[in-house]
Amino acid sequence: MNSSSVDLSDAARVLLDAEVNEKVDWMLADAWVHTPTTTVAFQWMAYMHRCGAVIRPPCLQITADGGMGKTALLLAYAQLYPVQETPDDPLRLQRPIVYVECKPEHSGELGVRHAILKACWPDARSFSYTEEAIDATLRAQRVGLLLLDEFGELTKAGTASHRRALSELKRISNTARVGIVAATVTNLAHVLDVDQQFANRFKRKITIAPWALSVDLRNFVYGLQRNLPFPERSHLDDRQCLPLIAQHSEGNTKEIVELVRLSALHALEAGAASIDHTHLRRAIDSPSPPSVALRRVA
Repeated sequence: MNSSSVDLSDAARVLLDAEVNEKVDWMLADAWVHTPTTTVAFQWMAYMHRCGAVIRPPCLQITADGGMGKTALLLAYAQLYPVQETPDDPLRLQRPIVYVECKPEHSGELGVRHAILKACWPDARSFSYTEEAIDATLRAQRVGLLLLDEFGELTKAGTASHRRALSELKRISNTARVGIVAATVTNLAHVLDVDQQFANRFKRKITIAPWALSVDLRNFVYGLQRNLPFPERSHLDDRQCLPLIAQHSEGNTKEIVELVRLSALHALEAGAASIDHTHLRRAIDSPSPPSVALRRVA
């Protein structure tokens, strides 16, 4: 089969004649493939951003089990809006979309401010945690949307701290007029209910459900394999491979991606022109990773 007739991403096609190590590096890197759920999430986030500085900015809650792709979804959307220099002041940066990584130590109102300020000033060593400081930062950087990853971590330090964290987020949304996307694991989806008024803003909810054997799963696997530099069409999305992927991944996005990645590495190691059932079985059954992916130590 002529490689020009194979459906490959532009980046994968460029790598067809690359050295093995370059291909390995590409296969080990993160890859983004849209799904019906992520497409809807992107559309709602774009809508929220487009709404601008309204009195009660729209909010969105995204819930999923661990490994289903919440972080990848938020990061992929944030990358659409890179940091920009202000035309008349190159030292002043604009961050229209801010990805915020929430951690257990970011509890209470001070923790909320720390998490957001750290995202806005990633190289800063210290901050002023006042209301004025965070409000001024959001205005100066023209932030329109906050993407709070692992939002439930802000609420783990007790009821009083939980309430203060939500109260501060509500105040920030009201004062700076920014929309908030809150991503939580499924068992912490209830964390907003403590403040019913604030929770009402998050009536729009998106759930990333585990994968089932379906057309959607086939399309996702096909999207992953078309980003891999093989000159012939791979077959991980066929009737023999797809049920195995669904079974051994237990429908978890991270595990699906890892099975596809390991299968690709086994195919590369074997010098194959495409990925097939044999390489998938090796990915499932082998007790160690493919040696092609291991750096040689002298």
